[in-house]
Amino acid sequence: MPNCTIIANSIPWSLLGENVQNYIPIEMKIHLTSIKHNLETSVEDKIKFPSLKWIKNSLIVVEACLDKTWEILNSGHWQFVPVEYRYCYTLCTILKTVLLELRYSNNSKQFTENTILLKNIIQQIDKGILLGAPLPNVTDLLPKLASELNIYVKSLQLDLEELITDSKNLYNSILPGFTEIVQYVIPSMELFYKEIFMPKVPALMKDCIKHWEALKRWKNLKYLLSVAGNRIVPIEIGSRYTDENWSQQLLSFSEFLQKYVLTECDQVGYLAQHQLFEQIPELKDDFTIPEYCNFTDGNNVEQPDINAWFGPSGTVSPLHFDPKNNFLCQVFGYKRIILYHPNDSSNLYPYDTKLLNNTAQVDPLNPDFEKWPNFSKAKGFMVYLKPGEILYIPPKWWHHVTSLTPSFSISFWWD
Repeated sequence: MPNCTIIANSIPWSLLGENVQNYIPIEMKIHLTSIKHNLETSVEDKIKFPSLKWIKNSLIVVEACLDKTWEILNSGHWQFVPVEYRYCYTLCTILKTVLLELRYSNNSKQFTENTILLKNIIQQIDKGILLGAPLPNVTDLLPKLASELNIYVKSLQLDLEELITDSKNLYNSILPGFTEIVQYVIPSMELFYKEIFMPKVPALMKDCIKHWEALKRWKNLKYLLSVAGNRIVPIEIGSRYTDENWSQQLLSFSEFLQKYVLTECDQVGYLAQHQLFEQIPELKDDFTIPEYCNFTDGNNVEQPDINAWFGPSGTVSPLHFDPKNNFLCQVFGYKRIILYHPNDSSNLYPYDTKLLNNTAQVDPLNPDFEKWPNFSKAKGFMVYLKPGEILYIPPKWWHHVTSLTPSFSISFWWD
């Protein structure tokens, strides 16, 4: 076995075998079990190398399993797909990346310097992360593999060193008809609990995350591209998810940055509500979970759901509510948020479909009062979110979010 088998030597093969036996659909299990066994034997032997013919034939089998699984994953609504098929996609991804590595590993220098090959493998891993599901006993395997390979790949170089998020010409006054929300500077844990969390009052919290490295690092394009430039991410295409022409694409982070953030584009592209930090854990080192998230409405303290929101000026999240406590933390750029109390729900005319029943049909910035007459009864609140600030949004509070500049936010959702 050649020395440059970064992926193959990082696989916990016995645990992988358990997953193949426990989670792979029967129609694919016999094929994948054999391939997994031969690969494991080759790694343990350290001398015996699979023939190129066997590698080629095995790739055909694994790709056929990936295609079949892809069809099943896209045959109905995502949340109703049996998780076994998402596990299967993950396992097939692992086997395919090992096979691709072995096909080019006779020369270690050739492999680590083959940028195109490395990018292709990283992007295959990312598809496994996005479309598959973390295996129960090796949950972080794919993110670790992608991070390790990314070290060898040179990132795209741009003339522009830092994202421009100038606020000098921004209109940041509270619009007529809206009320300003309460503001605090580094509230104590006790104050947050008594005056904000328990009463479920929206609040702007200043200076609470000024220590985050992300506030300095993430505006640096060289840094972002070195960590994430080659990674595949899901991009929402369209002004808002309620529009008919709204869609999603998988793009490399560098493609997204160049096409939708750094240049003007007819369409809006938005990296929205994505668990980017599970996919690229290196970015987790640049921020911490706010201690306030330790307060809970239930009996158990669990880790919050952490999502990334990155896009150009003009991205819009339509008026909607979330069922959990929400911290919207601004890393760079500026946003305007409009909020309404849950008691105003009937005045906001939620969609009556199952998928959009948490989304209002009314545009609070351009309401049609003839169509939505009761909206005039709703009491709106408004706040401008700046770098280093946190907006607390209580459960079921309606909120409408507009990016006024290129913007990167992190949300923490918890019960």
